[in-house]
Amino acid sequence: MVEKKGYAPLLAVLFAAAFVAAFNENIVNVGLADIMAAFAIDANTANWLVTGYMVVTAVVVTVVAFLLTRFNVRAVFFGGALLFVAGSVLALVAPTFPLLLACRLLQAVGTGVFIPAMMNIVLLVAPRKKLGTYLSIGGCCITFGPAFGPVVTGLMITSFGWRSMFVVPALAMAVIAVAGVAFVRNVGACRKVKLDVLSLVLSAVGLTALVYGLSQITLVPLYAVAALAAGVAVLALFVHRQSRIENPLLNLEPLRNPRFALACVLVVVAMMITFSMSVLLPLYFEGAAGVNALVAGALILVPILVNAGTAVLGGRIMDRRGEWPLLPAGFLLIAVGQVGVCLVAGSIDLLWVVAASCVVYAGVGFIFSPSQTAGLKTLPPEQNPFGVGIMSTFIQISAAIGPSLFVGVLSSTLADQLAGGATETAAQAAGFAAAIAVAAAIACAGAIVAFFYARRAAAADAPKITVPAAPAAAQALELETIMKTEVYTVPAYAYVYEAIEIMLEHHTSGLPVIDREGAVVGFISDGDIMRTMADQDAVLVDLYYSLSSLANTPAFDERMDALMHNRVEDLATEHVISLDAGTSIERVCTVLGEHHLKKAPVVRDGKLVGTVSRSDVNRYLLNAFVAKGRAAA
Repeated sequence: MVEKKGYAPLLAVLFAAAFVAAFNENIVNVGLADIMAAFAIDANTANWLVTGYMVVTAVVVTVVAFLLTRFNVRAVFFGGALLFVAGSVLALVAPTFPLLLACRLLQAVGTGVFIPAMMNIVLLVAPRKKLGTYLSIGGCCITFGPAFGPVVTGLMITSFGWRSMFVVPALAMAVIAVAGVAFVRNVGACRKVKLDVLSLVLSAVGLTALVYGLSQITLVPLYAVAALAAGVAVLALFVHRQSRIENPLLNLEPLRNPRFALACVLVVVAMMITFSMSVLLPLYFEGAAGVNALVAGALILVPILVNAGTAVLGGRIMDRRGEWPLLPAGFLLIAVGQVGVCLVAGSIDLLWVVAASCVVYAGVGFIFSPSQTAGLKTLPPEQNPFGVGIMSTFIQISAAIGPSLFVGVLSSTLADQLAGGATETAAQAAGFAAAIAVAAAIACAGAIVAFFYARRAAAADAPKITVPAAPAAAQALELETIMKTEVYTVPAYAYVYEAIEIMLEHHTSGLPVIDREGAVVGFISDGDIMRTMADQDAVLVDLYYSLSSLANTPAFDERMDALMHNRVEDLATEHVISLDAGTSIERVCTVLGEHHLKKAPVVRDGKLVGTVSRSDVNRYLLNAFVAKGRAAA
C-alpha cells in the first residue's frame, strides 16, 4: 500500500465520483414533500426513493469486488458512469412514480461502484501510516455530497420544480467521465472469475425484505415481522453459500477477525445516524417548521459542513493516536447531540435544532472514517478487497435500514398524534423527536461498544517493547557475547530502494529502522516489501524468488516504480520488540520464540548497538554444547 507516483489525478477523479454519488443519494430528501404531492403518495412510499436506492446500491456493492477482479478499473468506472447518467436523464421525464423509482434504481446501479472502487484504490496507493487521513479525505468527499445536495436541490426545486434536481448530478458525472478518459488508470491485474448469479439473487431478495420489514415495523407489525424473518433467512442462506462456493460473491473471511467485525458494527451505527438525520431533518424543517426546500437545504448544510471538518480532523487523530479515546468520544458527542435535538424539537426553534444537529454531525465526523480505518488496517493485504467489499456493503445496508426504521417511527408517532387531536405541526415535531430518541439509544449502545473496542485496540497496538536485562544473578550468558555489533540499519526517511540495496548487499532479510537520533522506530523486512508489491494471488517465499516471480506479472513495472520511491517509514512495522544488551541468552530464546521473531534489535540506553537472530543463538548454543562434549571426553 504505497502512494504510487503519478496516481494523484486518479484519486482526484475517484474522490469526485464518490462526491457525486453521495450527492445523488440525498438529492431527493428535500424534494420528498413535492414528490408526495405530485404523485399523491404517503411518506413511506416516497421514502423508497431513498431506501430503494440504498438497497440496490448495497447489492451492487457486493458485486464490485467481482467486477474489479474480472474487469479493469476503467471498464468498471465508465460502466457505472454510463448507467448513472442514463438514470438521471430518464428521471427528468418519468411520468409515474413507479417509473421514477425505476430510474432512481438505475442511478443506484451506477452509483454502487464508485465508493468501494475509491476505497480499494486508496488502500492500494495510500501510505499505510496515513491510511486514516486518506480514508477521511474520501469520507469527507462523501460527506460534502450530502452537504451540497440539499442546498443545490432546494434551489433547483424552488426555482424550476422537483424534476430539475436530476440535472446537476447528470452533468457533474458527465464531466467526471470526460476527465476519467485522461486520468483513470488500471491498477492491478484482472482474472477470469465466474459470477455466482444465485448469490446475487439471494442478496437482492434478502436486503429488500429486510429493509421493507423495518419500514413497516411500526405500521403493520405482523407483515413487518414476517418480512424481517424472511429477509434474515435469505441472508443466512447467502452467508452459508459464500463459504461453500469457489468464487464467493462477497468473501466473508475478514469477519473472522474480531477487530474488523466490531469495526463494521461501529460503521453501521455511524452510517445509520448520518443518513437518518439527512432524511429526518428535511421532513422536520418542511413539515413542522413550514419552510421551503431551499431553506431546509441551507439549514442542513451547516451541520454537514461541521461533519466534513471533523472528518478530516478525525482522520489525522486516528493516524497519530489511534482509536482511543477518539471513537468513544465521538459516539458520546452523537448521543448528547441527539438528546439535545429531542429536547428542543417540540419548540420549533430552528436555531437550537441546527445547533444540536451540529453536535451530532461533529461526532459522526470523528467516528465514521476512523472506524473504517480501525477495521481495515487489521487485515492482511490480500484481504483488503474483501474487507472493502464487506465494509461498503454494510455502509449501504445501514444507509437503507436507518431511514426506513426512523421514518417508520416518525410516521407511526405522527399518526398517533393526529388521531389524538394534535395539530399537524405538533404531530410532525413529536414524530421527529421520537425517531431521534430511538437513534440516541442506538448511539449510546455504539458508545459502549466503542469504549471496549478502543481500549482493546490501544492495548493491542501498544508502543514498541524493550525487554529489560535479566537480574544479575540470571546473567550467566549475556546477549552481548553473541550479538552482532556491525549493525545494518536504514533511516525512516530513506527510500525503499535504498533499503533493498542494503539487504541485497549484506545478504540480510530485514533491517532496523532508526530516526535521526539513532533510536529504533521500526523494522522493515523483505516480506513487508513483497506483500506491498505483490497481488493477492502471488506466492511469497523470499526476496530473490519473489522478485523473479513477480517480474513476470503484467503490472510489475508499475508497482515496482511506485514502491521504490516510497519512504521506508510507510512500509516498516512500527511496534518493534527490542532486547536490552544485558539480557540473558535464556531470556533471548524465550522472547524470540514467544513472538516468532527471526531477528531483533539490541539496544543500550535506548540506542541501537547490535542485532541478534535465531541463527546467532543457535550457533552459540551448538558451539557451547560441542565444547562441553569435548571437555567431558
